[in-house]
Amino acid sequence: MKFRVKTSGMGCKHCIKRVEKAMEELEAKVESMELNDFTVEFEGSPEAVRKAVEELGFTVLSIEGV
Repeated sequence: MKFRVKTSGMGCKHCIKRVEKAMEELEAKVESMELNDFTVEFEGSPEAVRKAVEELGFTVLSIEGV
């Protein structure tokens, strides 16, 4: 399933790289990535995506199925 994730707190390319790495560890395929807004293909729970992002110190504002 595809999820669009909106966050706050991502302020630079380093932040993007950290989130991309966390998604890779979840085996979620990043389809697009911008500051505070990204889309992933992931067969797991949206809560797993939320947890991975929040463990990095970012706030998840919303996760929507696409």
